Amino acid sequence: MLNKRIKSYMEERGIKQSFLKEPLGMTASTLNALLNGNRKLSAEEYFKICDALDVPLEYFRKEGD
Repeated sequence: MLNKRIKSYMEERGIKQSFLKEPLGMTASTLNALLNGNRKLSAEEYFKICDALDVPLEYFRKEGD
């Protein structure tokens, strides 16, 4: 799942969820639900996350996603 890969990436690099709140325009609770897989990730949100984390769009994808 993309959500869990993004969350793991952030944890491994010490990136706090608050870093993504502003670029995504989300509350802390909404972002937490998104990263924990309790909320669906939209394409637009995925693009914004990749942009904020400065990774290519393909970075978190694996074959079969």
